[in-house]
Amino acid sequence: MAGGDLEEDSPCPLTDTVINYCISNVSTFCDVDSDGKPVRIRDDAYLPSIICDRMVSTLSKQGAANDDMVRVFCDPSKTKLQRVNLSQSPITNESIHNLSNHKLVELDVSNCALLTEDCLRDILTQKNLQVLNISGCSRVLQKYGFPLFDFPLQKLRSLNIGFIELSATQLHLLLQHLPRLTSVDLSKVIKNGDLACLNIVKDTLKSLVIHDCVLVAASLEYVYQLSALRHLDISVNDQEKLPLTNEILKQMVKSLPCLSSLDISGNTMVYDDDEEDQPDSGFRPKKGKHSDKKQRKVERMQVDKSFGDRKDEDDTETSPINEHGVRSSLEGLRGLTAPLQFLGLLGMEECELEYLPAVRVTGLANEEQILNVIDVYHQRRDFLLKGLNAYFDLLRVIECFKPVWATKVILVAMKRYPKDNQVQISGSASLYHLTRGLYKKHMSIHLKQQIIIVLLTAIENITESVTLLRNCGLTLFNFSIPGDFQFQFERVVKNLVKLALTEDRDGLLQRIYVHMCNSIVCHVEGDQKKLVGKLGIVRCMLQLISDRLEKEVCDEVLETAWSTLWNVTDETSENCEMFLDGNGMNYFLQCRSTFQENPELLRNMMGLIGNVAEVQRLRPQLLAHADVFVDLLSDRSDGIEVSYNAAGTLSHILSDGPEAWTIDRPTRGEVLLAIIKAIDSWTMDTKRNINYRSFEPILRLLPVYHTPEVQYWAVWALANLCTVLPNKYCNLLEKEGGLDRLKAMRDNPRTSEEVKRLIKVTLDLAIGKKMRDVLDV
Repeated sequence: MAGGDLEEDSPCPLTDTVINYCISNVSTFCDVDSDGKPVRIRDDAYLPSIICDRMVSTLSKQGAANDDMVRVFCDPSKTKLQRVNLSQSPITNESIHNLSNHKLVELDVSNCALLTEDCLRDILTQKNLQVLNISGCSRVLQKYGFPLFDFPLQKLRSLNIGFIELSATQLHLLLQHLPRLTSVDLSKVIKNGDLACLNIVKDTLKSLVIHDCVLVAASLEYVYQLSALRHLDISVNDQEKLPLTNEILKQMVKSLPCLSSLDISGNTMVYDDDEEDQPDSGFRPKKGKHSDKKQRKVERMQVDKSFGDRKDEDDTETSPINEHGVRSSLEGLRGLTAPLQFLGLLGMEECELEYLPAVRVTGLANEEQILNVIDVYHQRRDFLLKGLNAYFDLLRVIECFKPVWATKVILVAMKRYPKDNQVQISGSASLYHLTRGLYKKHMSIHLKQQIIIVLLTAIENITESVTLLRNCGLTLFNFSIPGDFQFQFERVVKNLVKLALTEDRDGLLQRIYVHMCNSIVCHVEGDQKKLVGKLGIVRCMLQLISDRLEKEVCDEVLETAWSTLWNVTDETSENCEMFLDGNGMNYFLQCRSTFQENPELLRNMMGLIGNVAEVQRLRPQLLAHADVFVDLLSDRSDGIEVSYNAAGTLSHILSDGPEAWTIDRPTRGEVLLAIIKAIDSWTMDTKRNINYRSFEPILRLLPVYHTPEVQYWAVWALANLCTVLPNKYCNLLEKEGGLDRLKAMRDNPRTSEEVKRLIKVTLDLAIGKKMRDVLDV
């Protein structure tokens, strides 16, 4: 897959960026109460329709629109609303009443489940309304006609009342008041095939959606009379399929000369026996079963990288081109005077045909058709799910060429169904593939952030689905940690902490999220490292360690938990204190005793103890375990790492002076001798499994002249690190003023000869590195 074959993503428009910022910081345009909730539009602000409409729509899409928020936008002296989209919002009749302060042109309150029949009177006061969508609002029209008969919206041009229970009488009465309608959506409303209610709008109607309605062949006779119709949708999902024939399609084309969009998804094409011999470049479905030829075609497409509309090698015949230049493998559409702008064939074998006379087609035959399904049917959950599942299957076997488009339409789907487990699982599974490799390189920062937000929302909304939590975790792991998460850092950490404690059957979930916790703490410093401690990472890791001790299991999660604690306590005294307060030393002793055969675990634990030892106020708590650290001086299970960290821990404790050594055994003198013995057993060029971001904790030990053994360990550490990794550590030593400190120590008569020898080694390495750098320049 060449990079040039993939479409590039564009940055977020500036207007959207500003609106999103204002919504996230409502004090920019609102007066707020003590809790930060908006009360009213600020006196110095005015929001025109072009901004106000988009703000309300964005709030709705983000799930943040409610009665309180709508009330803020309903002061006509400060705001102007014309096109209001509150679809799927938890608003009540109160919001509809407050909106009556504005002269609305469009109102979309589809799938607002809390609206009742009492809001209808307020809706009907909107005399300027041209577009009304109350689809899925099951109670709004419940009492229409009983006794309310009037529907005085004379300017209304588009009406969507899909998925609402209405009697034939109610529907007839309603449409009688709206003779100027150009668009009507009656999805799942028609139950008896009777479309006589459309007679009143037969001369004006340009768009008719009767998706999932009970239709019969006679129903189409009413459709044929809609001579101005441009868009017709007779698709079905869970209703009985309408048997379509080429003759029916021919009649549609003939009767509807303006037709540019046709959706017959889910229906069945029925072919007469004598049609089997007619020339056609595509397959010929036969009695509802796949022909062998079609099956071979599907098998080839599963491994064909082009996976698009192409001619089969065994398709030798061609469909005729009509006098208007339209070519169609579907005989019933050969009378078109121009290609359709849209043709819906989802769930129909005809989507596999060679020549489909449409600019845009929905089906499952190739990548573009599938993405059209996800894009077009985001309001039809079952259709959408078919597209999502098909695209995931596609991603696993071929290289796709529309990753940015795919990502965007999948995000729209996941945002629309935030609590639908199947939609979220299928969408997140595809996002996992789309955020890897070359696909990810074509995504803007904004698109990456949208993916992260959608995944976090899925994690927060659906906590019981292990499959979804896995998908989200694996997908998040594809991003740059923590760089890509900075814009939602706290939210990310809170979710990781929660999920790291979530168990599943094979433990994959915990492994994913514990590794992500470790990755985050490895890459943050200062205040952010303190923050992750406050957000619960230290407590989370201690809980995981406690669980493993209870089960007596030493696994990847346990090792990573200790590694995370090692990283999160690095030069962060607050987190070190959290470790001790959380019974950390007891867990340390238990793990050492229980899992004696795991050197990596012991190394991680001692790295953490070394960090705690750098905090002076915490060292008295470590002194009580000095005998354990002395014992570990002779440990060689993981090279010198455990011994080195044990000596470092003891050196920091000893640096507080003889008066701070308040235990009887071991004696201070015994410990000093043991440290010297351990250091003398180490080899200077030993490779290290440690990463110092700063030498300051070591440099603080250089002036400890009252205990030369402490200086010995500190200088040996610097010499060793500069020996094995001179490029990194010689520069770090100079940057932090270590060279000057070593020179001052070298010239001090109190410094022992052995320490001076190590100082010379270190200075020679650092100065030599510096000279080489100068010569290279």
